[in-house]
Amino acid sequence: MSKERMREFKELFAVLATGTKDEIKNAKKLIEKMWREDDKIFKRTSDIVLKVIGDFDGIPDAEHKAAVISGMGIFLIVLADEHFDEFKKFIVKNLQDSDGRVREAARKTGEWLYMSLTSRAEPFVHPKDTPLTEKQKSEQTLARKQYADFVAEIEALIDYYDDFDDSSEYVDELKPSVNKTLQLFWCRFTDSPVYRRIVEQSRPIPIEIFMRRKEIENELENKLKEVKSNFDVEDIKQIIYNEDGTDDLTDIVMLFDTGKGAGELENILETVNDAWNYFPHKILDGFSPEEKLLEYRQ
Repeated sequence: MSKERMREFKELFAVLATGTKDEIKNAKKLIEKMWREDDKIFKRTSDIVLKVIGDFDGIPDAEHKAAVISGMGIFLIVLADEHFDEFKKFIVKNLQDSDGRVREAARKTGEWLYMSLTSRAEPFVHPKDTPLTEKQKSEQTLARKQYADFVAEIEALIDYYDDFDDSSEYVDELKPSVNKTLQLFWCRFTDSPVYRRIVEQSRPIPIEIFMRRKEIENELENKLKEVKSNFDVEDIKQIIYNEDGTDDLTDIVMLFDTGKGAGELENILETVNDAWNYFPHKILDGFSPEEKLLEYRQ
């Protein structure tokens, strides 16, 4: 990168850290403009961005801290794969800030870490069955561990900041707090089908559960083909994983209902109920009801 470009990036971050609202707004627009014109130069900004992170605590007020964090979004997109640990530490620290503006900026900018993790944990290949390169396999192994460890770290913080006096049923209903910010952030990362598959593949599954799960997947696949659905088995597994009530079960049944009569509906209900009982649920920490029942019996 030329000295002029380096100076330009440094000046933009200085504006984010000290400027007026209009100056900050213009600085962010300029960063986006530079990205559109030549995204490759952002690959060479790691020293500048890491220096900004190192000096971050010297920013005296929350408004400018939030501006710097929100201005880092594009840099995270480009640099997070190689500097995941540094960015993760920075984001997690600011998710716990006492000021809501800083926390919200960290939550939104930190979601780019999700893109880094998912793209490496399940690399895009075309055609779909193309074998991964050795480099992709290595990056995949690392990303899966980073993803699981990251979620575990956020969960530990949620427990630490838990407000037992808040009886809100849903996260959105919680009063503004560190705990609410952490839970919203956690939801973004754990709602992902990539995370679901990481959890599913990381623990031993009783053979009888595994075999029955495969049978149900085949049954669902055949039924989806019969009704010429645009959905696939992964969609159904994801609905079940993220379920928050019986309406989700009804929604799955409706995917198959062609209105042909009670006999067909009974058959659909049986298969969907089996899927509900044998597929993982997020609210059960990634276990299925059948696994929990088996654990109880033992």
